[in-house]
Amino acid sequence: MSKILYFILILFSIISCNSDSYTTDSSGMKYKFFIENENNKVPVKNDILVLQMQYKTENDSILFDTKELNGQPFRMRYNGLSKNGGTVDDCFALMHEGDSAQFIVDAEKFYIYTKKTEVPSFIKKGSKLKFNIKLVEIFSYEKYLEEKKAGQVVTAQEELKLLESYLQNANITLKPTNSGLYYIETKVGAGAKPKSGQKVVINYTGTFVNGEIFDSTLKRGEPFEFELGKNEVIQGLEEGICMLKKGGKATLIIPSHIAYGDQKYKMIPAFSTLIFEVELINII
Repeated sequence: MSKILYFILILFSIISCNSDSYTTDSSGMKYKFFIENENNKVPVKNDILVLQMQYKTENDSILFDTKELNGQPFRMRYNGLSKNGGTVDDCFALMHEGDSAQFIVDAEKFYIYTKKTEVPSFIKKGSKLKFNIKLVEIFSYEKYLEEKKAGQVVTAQEELKLLESYLQNANITLKPTNSGLYYIETKVGAGAKPKSGQKVVINYTGTFVNGEIFDSTLKRGEPFEFELGKNEVIQGLEEGICMLKKGGKATLIIPSHIAYGDQKYKMIPAFSTLIFEVELINII
């Protein structure tokens, strides 16, 4: 055997060993299955998927994990195959009920096409995200609507329990406003408070009661501007901003009935209490 042929065989062996058994589709998305149930049903567009899911950066920094949802099942509506290829929806299209798999997808595509948000500054062009997904259950959207109609009171009660637990653990004893907003001023500002019709410029970081960040102007590096009295933001956030003076800071604990209520909004589930760390930068 010539030295050249021997080198080629060794190189092929190294490449094969480093492939980690991933399959790559035409979009460049990589995947491998840990559990595969080929005889089980597959999702169709608008089905509700019950998932155990974690996604993280290439350096294994965890960005989201359903284990942090206090035991609540993570459900999402399946949008069908994407037009752009290589998105999370395309991952689900490959799975059967009960399957478990890992997918490596383009990070920018995930934020732009799946989450429909700005790409965070720490995500660089060409970087990937690793998704570990178990597809626990698939059921129809019609069944979901029936369950939602029958279970809204229970879900609202669960939210109240989570809020009470959060307040207790954070040692928060102050009374809410008449609307239900918990307003905790952390820095006193100066001058007059903003009024309806004025524009305000704010920085904020929004989290769930489990501490997971769902949005932040600080991460984006760009403050948020809106006009008071125009219903441009949720009720609880507007009420809290109106209590601040320029330069002031506060923590706003906003129950769902003055946030998004029983409706899911982007990555915010229905009946979610939201916590905002806010700063009133300017009044225009």
